[in-house]
Amino acid sequence: MVKIKIDGVEYEVDEKKNLIDATKEVGVEIPYFCYHPALSIVGMCRMCLIEIEGVPRLQAACNTPVKEGMGIITKSDRVIEARAGTMEFLLANHPLDCPVCDKAGECRLQDNAFGSGSGHSRFEFDKRNIPQEEIGTNLIINHNRCIVCYRCVRFEEEKVGQSNLGLFERGNHSIIGLAKSEPIDHNYQGALADICPVGALLNNKTLFKSRVWWYKSHKSVCHGCSTGCNVTTNVRDNKMYRYMVRENYDQGMFFLCDKGRFDLDWMNENRLHSYLEAGNPSTSKEVISKIVDRMKAAKSIAVLGGAHESNETLESLKKGFELVARELGGKSIQWESRVTDAQNKETEQVDFLLTKDNHPNTKGAVDLGITSISGMSGIVNAVKSGAIDLVFVLKESIPEGIDPSKVISFDTNLTEAAKNASLAAPIQIFAESAGSFTNKNGLKQNFEQSMNPIKGLLNSAGVVDLIFQKLTEKVEASVGNR
Repeated sequence: MVKIKIDGVEYEVDEKKNLIDATKEVGVEIPYFCYHPALSIVGMCRMCLIEIEGVPRLQAACNTPVKEGMGIITKSDRVIEARAGTMEFLLANHPLDCPVCDKAGECRLQDNAFGSGSGHSRFEFDKRNIPQEEIGTNLIINHNRCIVCYRCVRFEEEKVGQSNLGLFERGNHSIIGLAKSEPIDHNYQGALADICPVGALLNNKTLFKSRVWWYKSHKSVCHGCSTGCNVTTNVRDNKMYRYMVRENYDQGMFFLCDKGRFDLDWMNENRLHSYLEAGNPSTSKEVISKIVDRMKAAKSIAVLGGAHESNETLESLKKGFELVARELGGKSIQWESRVTDAQNKETEQVDFLLTKDNHPNTKGAVDLGITSISGMSGIVNAVKSGAIDLVFVLKESIPEGIDPSKVISFDTNLTEAAKNASLAAPIQIFAESAGSFTNKNGLKQNFEQSMNPIKGLLNSAGVVDLIFQKLTEKVEASVGNR
């Protein structure tokens, strides 16, 4: 930590951080467009101009290292005039189409125009008008809104490892466009739209779906793989609309891949809201009674899955199955949470964020000890031989080689597993309660409840609790006068 002066007031800041981030931590905001904490410094937008004591010219804050005893001025007349000039240039050709722009309400250009702009423009000529283009399988570019901050180009080159985008022409004719003939087809098209500070880059999948001020937002963790990227959920009318990046400076989390960002439809559609028997709707009373009968008659029981559940739900599940096993006279219940090859290996990356393990809480399940010595192959062989004759599957597909008639499925959606299993129980998705996931590095991260479950819908631990209650139910003898 070092001491610096900001507008005459002394603060203690982290010298390892960029000046923009360092001042933000102590409550002083320096406006910017092109700067990003995870990308290289280019100083292209000139929005973050400040005065430095002893230096005659204005300097870009993004390119200024923090030093002991330095003094900076962020609100002088020179700085205010320079920022207003920058905004006037940026808005010269920018269309005033905020009412129809998907970025409205979360646009840095809007924020800086109100905070640092002059409120009027002296540009009297016709604004340039370049047709909108589809430059990716899920990405469009509105050239008229682009302020050439170069964030998208830097992100692709430095993080994705591709060079699909480039800067073409000069001066007033400068545009960001495709540098290749093929459209962008990588796993970070959502991230490109996300880091664009204006509405130039947008995703077709979320285009015109909702206004940002209609969302209810909560802190959460991406469910897509074992990386555990921090996200903000956007919910409207109890439906999950968007995942947006929640930057975590301490853990270096600034981006989100498309697999996690757009894998949301299952939360809103095709939900399993009724108990099933042989794929047909039934009642909780009938299905729970039959599950209890099946467990009493079984020689040995296996539980597969669980790495999609939160740590808190897994702990409750573990205790619940232990109580059930005890009530069944100590009957063996084997649990294996690692149902895929990727879960049994060291973390394998698909790209710089996405891993091959598509479970958000494999590490949490392993740490809790819900694994077996024989592994999945051993359990499948035991089921084939008849040593295990009842299998609970928790939000997973029924493994190949296991007879569906021996399966009881707990699922959030009307999947093939729920349809084919002998009995199925509906459960909550993780976003319908608060909890935590443990990522591939052992980092335990909390998430808030984002959605409300329908009345009566339990989580998987709640279903096991119903089973235990049925097992311990005492039938009272009827008493009457004779």
